[in-house]
Parts: sequence; C-alpha cells; structure tokens
Amino acid sequence: MLFIPSLLALFRTLTQDRADLVLENLALREQLAILQRHSKRPKLL
Repeated sequence: MLFIPSLLALFRTLTQDRADLVLENLALREQLAILQRHSKRPKLL
C-alpha cells in the first residue's frame, strides 16, 4: 500500500520540477528579448 502514495509523490515532484523549468525558461526568454531590443547591431558593409 505504500507504493501508491510514493508514486503520487514522485509524480507531483516531477510535474513541479517541470513547472519550475517552464517558468525559468519564460523569464530567460523575456530577458533575452529585452537584451535584443536594446543592443545595437553593427552595420554590414
């Protein structure tokens, strides 16, 4: 009977880790978009 609660705890941990990763990815994409807007590109000759 300990198998089912352990399995549920494992599933919850895995999905929470994925949610944290998705939020971190979203924050990094936002930072990258801001950086690309503010950085000047060299002109090609």
